[in-house]
Amino acid sequence: MDFEKAWEVIKSNLIPRIRAKRSLALFATVRAKFEGWLKVEVADILCAYGKVIPEKDLIDIVFENSAIELKTVNTSYKYLGVLNKTKPVTDNVKSVIDDIYKLKKSSYENKYVLFIVFPLDDNKYWQKHLNKISQNLEEFKESEIVFFNGIKGKLYFGKIS
Repeated sequence: MDFEKAWEVIKSNLIPRIRAKRSLALFATVRAKFEGWLKVEVADILCAYGKVIPEKDLIDIVFENSAIELKTVNTSYKYLGVLNKTKPVTDNVKSVIDDIYKLKKSSYENKYVLFIVFPLDDNKYWQKHLNKISQNLEEFKESEIVFFNGIKGKLYFGKIS
């Protein structure tokens, strides 16, 4: 599946699922990661379009000749109604970049990284981190997400060359 189609399929199906899950909003409130849930949902979405294999070759999801790494990036930025935590976001950014480099070495035709950043409003500090990630991507897309309880974040999808 090419980049544009994969983005549209995942975005149009995943964003409503994020909004609908009350339990997922609880995770956002305490800045807890939910990568396992994300993996199951993305696999479920892609199953309608072909064969999906989770955890093949140490890659989160393999779909046809595409490899997708997934991450949930919990920020430490102040956000009303969200538990304050001080773990720096730089560790999460490094993890996304590490996944990009891992996929660059793989032999799959299409290589993508999908990550959710939360909580996140317009934040000038996040833009610096996003620039570090995006410079390792051929192209990328983003869309706002809103959890059931109104906490905002971003969904990002990047193509790796």
